[in-house]
Amino acid sequence: MTAQKHIYRVSFKEPIDGKTDYFFGGLSAIFTTFAPEQVGCKVTRLWNVKITEDKPYIGKKCTITKESLTRKNKNA
Repeated sequence: MTAQKHIYRVSFKEPIDGKTDYFFGGLSAIFTTFAPEQVGCKVTRLWNVKITEDKPYIGKKCTITKESLTRKNKNA
């Protein structure tokens, strides 16, 4: 049996520490690693946008997408 979850992918237009893509379990987690100035907005803006798999956030500094993640249940 598998559990369907999601992750957020942050794709920066300019690399940060040599990488352009970062993955997070929630929108707030993005801001534990990056400052709002690096992302180009605050977390409240992302909550208001209501990012879905079909509706990403596209900003000047990055694009944030919500992607499906399939995990195996621990007890299966």
